[in-house]
Amino acid sequence: MLSKVKMNFKFDASLFIRLGLAFTFLYAAVSAFLDPESWIGFVPSFIWNPVTRAYFLFGHDLINFGVGIWLLTGKKQFYAAIVSCLMLGGIIIANLNSFIITFRDIGLLFAAVALAVMNYKK
Repeated sequence: MLSKVKMNFKFDASLFIRLGLAFTFLYAAVSAFLDPESWIGFVPSFIWNPVTRAYFLFGHDLINFGVGIWLLTGKKQFYAAIVSCLMLGGIIIANLNSFIITFRDIGLLFAAVALAVMNYKK
């Protein structure tokens, strides 16, 4: 009887990748918004002015939040994945001196690449 029940919600790998990436972007955005002092140290050093650093962090939070929501919607997944790749690549490059922390972002970057490949020409 239970085997005859059909689910309308499709579970596939891209859903889980999108959920994982979305969580990462949303967590970073909310956490940095609520406690900017814990995150301001990750703003690239070429942005030297403290006021500018705070604005940069706030803008980055807004973008992270937007990307997280975009990933959750499932709309235009290929483009959401490409934006995720660019964001994560930028974070890795801008924080090479903190590789002991950002090494995890490489795994997230490859998850975003996988999502892009899975959704290419869909």
